Amino acid sequence: MKVKYSLSLAVFIAGLCSIVYELLISATASYFIGDSITQFSILIGIYLFSMGIGAYLSKYFKNKPIHYFIYTELLLGMIGGLSIPILYFIFVTFPISVLQWSCYTVMLTIGLLTGMEVPLLTFAFDSNNYKNFLSNILSLDYIGGLIATLLFPFVLLPFLGLFESSLIFGIINIALGIWVCFCISKKLNFISLAGLISILFLAILLSFSNHLLKNWEEKIYKNPIILNKQSPYQKIVLTENNEKDVKLFLNRQLQFSSKDEYRYHEMLVHIPLLWVPKAEKVLVLGGGENLATRELLKHPNIKQIDVVDIDNAMFDVSKNNAEIRKINQKAAFNPKVHLIAEDAFLFLKNSKESYDLIIADLPDPSNDILARLYSKQFYLLVKKNLKKEGVFVTQSCDVYFTNKTFNCIVNTLGNVFQSTKPYQTFVPSFGNWGFTLAADYPLEMPEKIELPENLSYLDTNLAQSSFHFPKDIPLRDTKINTLDNPLIINYFLEEWKQWKENANYE
Repeated sequence: MKVKYSLSLAVFIAGLCSIVYELLISATASYFIGDSITQFSILIGIYLFSMGIGAYLSKYFKNKPIHYFIYTELLLGMIGGLSIPILYFIFVTFPISVLQWSCYTVMLTIGLLTGMEVPLLTFAFDSNNYKNFLSNILSLDYIGGLIATLLFPFVLLPFLGLFESSLIFGIINIALGIWVCFCISKKLNFISLAGLISILFLAILLSFSNHLLKNWEEKIYKNPIILNKQSPYQKIVLTENNEKDVKLFLNRQLQFSSKDEYRYHEMLVHIPLLWVPKAEKVLVLGGGENLATRELLKHPNIKQIDVVDIDNAMFDVSKNNAEIRKINQKAAFNPKVHLIAEDAFLFLKNSKESYDLIIADLPDPSNDILARLYSKQFYLLVKKNLKKEGVFVTQSCDVYFTNKTFNCIVNTLGNVFQSTKPYQTFVPSFGNWGFTLAADYPLEMPEKIELPENLSYLDTNLAQSSFHFPKDIPLRDTKINTLDNPLIINYFLEEWKQWKENANYE
């Protein structure tokens, strides 16, 4: 009886490990390849399909089901444990297409082995015990899956990261196989010895994980990494080269370079303030590094700046990292500034405040979570929190290489607000970057343009010329981006892929 209960517990642990592998591989594919909806959908589909194939194939191994279960756990532990290190290596060594097919292959293999686990154990019971224990085994397998889905976002991702989590759960998986082997035979045999050697190998990799990650990630980011932090929401990386150029990356996407970020932030902040020169209350959505806040503090009439960023880790970086603190000029410590760790969509929905100016300093709409922050429904919430005479401004992506995306933002705003006014400027790290003003009154250019004196880039002439678009950057009609139909993702990913191909990125 003890053996049977031990095997039931083994199903729980096995189910937990397998779901963790599935989540780790899907998250890795999303980070490196992008398009999280497609990656998770295809990889989960492959996982479930291959589980079905594995369950079918298990009938050919029912002559020695416990032995084959042990072999399965040892294989799963090695393949699952090495999955993320292998995918990291492939990403820095081979084209993206190789990484994509590698993700599919690893997921297919893990799914096949996972699908064999429960059937193999059920074959180990006689007909009476099968009827009594099958429901217990299945329930423990599903409970293990639930625990895995809770561990992944709240424990594994923020505290261990993808790389170390795969190695640790590989060790757990192999240890499970050894434990089951010992429960059956009451002694260590050749299989147990092979498992112990495998655990030792994964443990050695785990001990060198920081060194391996540092080398691989510096190949990815091209410059020495000075901060590498995994939050529950994103991977935060800071790099600095010999020229003291500090760059911030979120999930591998460049957010700013210290050598030219002032161009972007001066245009983002000071242009809309031309229409609300007496603004007192300002809301910044995103911008947790507090560079937009730095620019807002150059206007002494502003009394309150609320900065809403979903990731509290970004606020910690803006306040505690010496390089970022130097760049933002300690803006996060100013008493006018209130840092609010909350999702921008939910904040606007629940807020009863009214602002003179709302600034959306958000990442590009590269996935479903970000695409909703460029939707008609989001802009309706912005409008709800904007004073009648207020102005809204949002970053609007590259106006040349992602022109459909840019125009989709402009047109979606135009569906909500009475008036929109796009403008652009050149930021060397990014290209011709677009912004869009929106308000419920005609946005005629102010007769008098007054700017703070201590700006590094923006002047009166540039402020006026930034609203002029050359002939090869068309302002055209697109469909409206909505929560129900987030087509802006397709626009963005299609244009981004085309840009990479033209630039011989791969």
